[in-house]
Amino acid sequence: MNKPGNFKRGLSAVFRHWEDGDYDATLAKVETMLATWPGNTRLHVLWASLVQLQENPQHTLAEAKEALQLATVLDEDSPAAAIELGQYLHNVEDDPAAAVKAYAQGVAATRRRLIEGLIGQAKAHRQLEQWEAFYRCLEEMLQLMRFSAKTNGAQALSSEILIRLSPGNVDAIQLQGPYAEQIKELLCELGAEGQ
Repeated sequence: MNKPGNFKRGLSAVFRHWEDGDYDATLAKVETMLATWPGNTRLHVLWASLVQLQENPQHTLAEAKEALQLATVLDEDSPAAAIELGQYLHNVEDDPAAAVKAYAQGVAATRRRLIEGLIGQAKAHRQLEQWEAFYRCLEEMLQLMRFSAKTNGAQALSSEILIRLSPGNVDAIQLQGPYAEQIKELLCELGAEGQ
């Protein structure tokens, strides 16, 4: 059965075998799990990693690369899959140009996830009236956005914002980009609450 508890127990067994250095048993367990959860990105990444650790390989490095490429397609927002592919391309194939592209995909996915998490965290801090934590989230969010590169033809966020550390005192705001509306909403609601 495809229950979450079964998946979690399966992963626990995988990591027990891995810690023991029993890569053959680990690979066999991952292959069994892949039969049940064929679209699971994490399992494809684990499988590719284990193929590379085999002393008596039953699979080729090309198959490991295919599994990593499949993982990046199955979940384009998975930083782990893209970063693992980057490591493979860099360390196994000695292709730094291709590795840079894969790493960039992983970094962009990580940055997006962090920004989305910080937006949610800021909303929760605002609701709890934890203003210093709220502003720390905003600062970190804006720093991450400043380094956002153009991805998939979308315009990166550009921002100019000055904030005083008290509710309702937003001095200037000019935001553009994928998260601009969510941040404006946060700040506008903050301004309304502080009045």
